[in-house]
Amino acid sequence: MRSRIFATVVGAAASAAALTALGAAPASAYSSSGVLATYASTAGGYGTARAFLTSDGYFLRVCDQGNPDGYRVVARLVKGSFYDQTQNVGGSGSCVGGAEDGYTSGWLDSPIAGTYTLTVCLRNGAGGMDFACDSRKFYHDGSS
Repeated sequence: MRSRIFATVVGAAASAAALTALGAAPASAYSSSGVLATYASTAGGYGTARAFLTSDGYFLRVCDQGNPDGYRVVARLVKGSFYDQTQNVGGSGSCVGGAEDGYTSGWLDSPIAGTYTLTVCLRNGAGGMDFACDSRKFYHDGSS
């Protein structure tokens, strides 16, 4: 049986930090996927990912959490032909991407509004197979 890591506290902190970094009010800020977590590795490591979408761009934050396990964390944001993949190879306790790092991950393809899929997985090495994945669909109305 696989164990599942829920990142509600991490999600609340990441959401507050992103809103502060963007200088936006929570009621009208942007769409967010919420924090999505992988299933735990046998060593107790796991990954998290969160996507924030604005009216023209997006932030994709990928974190390696839990016990060190030697795996990287891979996140994908997809909508139709739009595809972005971000990998965190920094080891347990590290994060890459997102508003917290002070840069936009990229620009969204038109039409911006629609259903996006965020997937996060563990991966053994650059060319390894993804495993312990989780995925979530969420809607973005195209506004910021």
